[in-house]
Amino acid sequence: MRHGRLAAIALCVGIARVAAGQSTLLTALEGSPPAPTLDPTAAALTKGLAVLWADPTAEPRATGVFLGMSYGSYAAVHVFHGAVAFRLGPRWSVAYASSDLGNLFDSSLTKQDPTLSSLRAQALWGRVDATFGPRIVTTSLGLAVAGDDNVGVFQSSTVARAHVRIRPFGADQIAIGAQLSRPIGGSVQISSPGRASMDLTVSRSLGRSSASFTVAATRGSLWRYSETRGGYALAAQVSILSQLDLGAAVGWYRSGYGTSNTELPASVTAALRLGTLRVGTRYTSSRLGVGSGFAVSLGYEPRPVR
Repeated sequence: MRHGRLAAIALCVGIARVAAGQSTLLTALEGSPPAPTLDPTAAALTKGLAVLWADPTAEPRATGVFLGMSYGSYAAVHVFHGAVAFRLGPRWSVAYASSDLGNLFDSSLTKQDPTLSSLRAQALWGRVDATFGPRIVTTSLGLAVAGDDNVGVFQSSTVARAHVRIRPFGADQIAIGAQLSRPIGGSVQISSPGRASMDLTVSRSLGRSSASFTVAATRGSLWRYSETRGGYALAAQVSILSQLDLGAAVGWYRSGYGTSNTELPASVTAALRLGTLRVGTRYTSSRLGVGSGFAVSLGYEPRPVR
């Protein structure tokens, strides 16, 4: 654990020299959605408020409050997510996420130099999205602000994003989604023209249960030193009696840096709906984001979303 933390600090500082302060925590947070999201690219299967982080059009009717936490094996990184969704004309969703490494320096070092205790490695994301339109064609427009405190070097990035989801039959048997995210300001070095992705979801109703399958692709990146440059994902999910959701996903991503050209993350999820509450969990095996580990979440959803 100690060696992992020291490695994380070294990576943060090392990349800072070539990326004008951008840390690995920022890219890790970008690719670490909350539970029970199966995969950041194939997020359309996710039910409830958790999907608002990746794609607000996947659940255009969802409102309420959401909290989530994940723990990654990469240097014991914790990631926290939160979201609030409400209707005021369009459906508005406000989401927040943070990742950090605490206690960067050993106590023997902070005793010699007390100023070291004030340094930290932390990344923050804040997003606001407005979702509108009939269910057959749902659109979302949003703005996100990312902050990256890389051991005393602070950088920021402002990202505009747009989502469109078409349900040609007015229900969820077939859904086609497209999204585009592009940096429009800030000091983190950007990657033009941003990141675009598409997904196709097919669902079949089995009485009060259902089965769904998603295939998705993404291309491009937000920043010059983003972790991935593109990839594909497959996800499947079974909903039992509209209460219990069980899913699995596998991805194939081209890495932007590191020792491997491609990564193959895999995830399994479970979510249980108890009245107005939804409890979710996920286990991920991956070297992307914050690494392999567990994630849990709790959402309060006062109205049925599907």
